[in-house]
Amino acid sequence: MKYLVTGASGLVGRALTLKLADDGHHVVAMYRSTLPVEFMEAENIELVKGDVTNADFLDRIMEGVDGVFHVAAFAKPWARDPKTYYSINEEGTRKVCEACIKHGVKRLVYTSSAGIHGAQHGSELIHEDTWPEEYHTDYERSKLNGMKVALSHSEKGLEVTIISPARVYSPGEVSESNVPVRMLHLFLKNKFGFVPASGEGVGSYVYIDDIVHGHMLAMTEGENGQEYLLGGENLSYLEFFEVLKTVTGKSYPVLKVPYSLSLAIGKTQLFLADKLGLKPTITTPWVRRYLQNWGVNSDKIKALGYQPISLKEGMQKVLGGWSQD
Repeated sequence: MKYLVTGASGLVGRALTLKLADDGHHVVAMYRSTLPVEFMEAENIELVKGDVTNADFLDRIMEGVDGVFHVAAFAKPWARDPKTYYSINEEGTRKVCEACIKHGVKRLVYTSSAGIHGAQHGSELIHEDTWPEEYHTDYERSKLNGMKVALSHSEKGLEVTIISPARVYSPGEVSESNVPVRMLHLFLKNKFGFVPASGEGVGSYVYIDDIVHGHMLAMTEGENGQEYLLGGENLSYLEFFEVLKTVTGKSYPVLKVPYSLSLAIGKTQLFLADKLGLKPTITTPWVRRYLQNWGVNSDKIKALGYQPISLKEGMQKVLGGWSQD
């Protein structure tokens, strides 16, 4: 099969591209800026540099493609112009879908985010039918809009399946998109950890291989017009650090950062970003998420064969990768 992967240089896109190529598929790997060095050594990967907002470019690379994994997105916590989120995540998706229809692509898998479903209502885990009263960020709003755009094309001859991952982590780079691993790195480097507020906020932690498997299930087994949430182990921040202590053998202290302090830091970074263009690591809308629970129910895709590993097993894989570097 010939697959196009948009956002192939990102955390998910890179792993997905390498897995598809390793399985013998021809992969058109679309990247915008930095080319992953792993692609240079891999077989079955055709490299194309471009932008999902460029319709002419998409038209050129879509020829002969059987399926598209649309992973590309603007997912940073801040943009000088909020329209950037919608230009890439919404209108870029529209252009990708239009190019798919023009070239007779059979199926598109759109990578959304579990965050579009909002936080938990009480103890009930987030699932495909839960929706928030309001959104915290332009990222969440734009990803929801992108999903709606993609699904609207399922009525025009393009099969569309939606994948919505929770908190993804992967061996390798310690980046802003690899947050759980960045927390592990800081825990070992600083010899302490820190959690927001009480530390009881829940998240769902998903290892990269499970995310890739979920995408492939969506392409081959998923139902047209359906969304599938990709969660992992649901743990509080305090439980997260207990796992880190177990896998590292380090019983470093874990500090609780008051919500008011986190909010003040977020406000300060947002002010500096707006006034001086300094890139923030956290903003107030994201800080407000700390007080909520984001546990995910993945039963729908588990019916297709999805079985995520535990955080302990995933972090052992991360540490194993570091020890080999």
